[in-house]
Amino acid sequence: MKITPGAVKRRAVSTEAEDLIDCRPMADGGWWPAIVTPKVSGLDLVGWAAMAKPLAQDLLERHKALLFRGFDRQSAEQLADFVAATSDNTLLDYRDRTTPRESLGNKLYTSTSYPADRRIELHNEGTYWRAWPMKLYFACETAAESGGETPLANIAGVLGRLSQQTVEDFERRGFTLVRRFNDGFGLPWQEVFQTDDRAAVESFCKDNDIAFAWGADDRLATRQTRPAIRRHPVSGEPVWFNHAAFFHVSSYAGPDRDALEAELGTERMPYATAFGDGTEIATETVREILDAYHAEERRFAWQNGDILLVDNMSVAHGRQPYSGHRRILVAMAEPYHG
Repeated sequence: MKITPGAVKRRAVSTEAEDLIDCRPMADGGWWPAIVTPKVSGLDLVGWAAMAKPLAQDLLERHKALLFRGFDRQSAEQLADFVAATSDNTLLDYRDRTTPRESLGNKLYTSTSYPADRRIELHNEGTYWRAWPMKLYFACETAAESGGETPLANIAGVLGRLSQQTVEDFERRGFTLVRRFNDGFGLPWQEVFQTDDRAAVESFCKDNDIAFAWGADDRLATRQTRPAIRRHPVSGEPVWFNHAAFFHVSSYAGPDRDALEAELGTERMPYATAFGDGTEIATETVREILDAYHAEERRFAWQNGDILLVDNMSVAHGRQPYSGHRRILVAMAEPYHG
């Protein structure tokens, strides 16, 4: 095989970049995200990433999630430059959003605004979108006083823990997400779709295979059906990639669910999921799925300045309850049209 001068140069650069860092799983025993730290003092994270883009991609494919820590003057302010250095720099907007978050401009956001005493269950970003991010970035500007971890889970492992019947049911039927807006609970459609123009909402829904219906008093209902199990476009492995359990009515937290059901009834809950053919997903099945996520869950404590890069089609993420101030910045890159 002929080796070109360019290939030799790239290999030399990759070797040099790899010699500058240490990359290892956070712990032993099954899958763990890897932590990447500098071997030499004064190593700039963005500068290293700019010369090590192929290596960073290789490490991500190998480990599925990478926590960068301890580089010279590393901070959350480097997030935009780090995204540009380690991706194709095609960032996604949070449209068809399900939670409130602050936009920081240039398609950077804060993490989900959600009560600090509540847990956000594990999920992958945008499983119900037509185009979802392959890469997720998290940057810790301020770590919580206690708690506030971003748990991660290898979703190939989640899939492997599910019963054959559950896997077959979802593989055959897919899942449907139903949303109901402007009942006084959840986000209004104006915030979800980032517009107050009904025609713009309808156009977005048509372009993204979302069924919609308008009701009285500016109410909107949408329905989108997607596969529940997909194949990773790089590794080819089957992955559990859906929000079937996350938005199921049985997953609502105790008193919140009681208040919602009392006010709206089960048929008007802000979110609900079903199989793709419209049949009900049993509560026992949802519990099986959540148990599989929890069994695969891995946690680490944030430190100010940490930057986490996640393969969104390989690893689910969530959030632990916390106390004190917590601020995590988020970006989504490299859309994949599934």
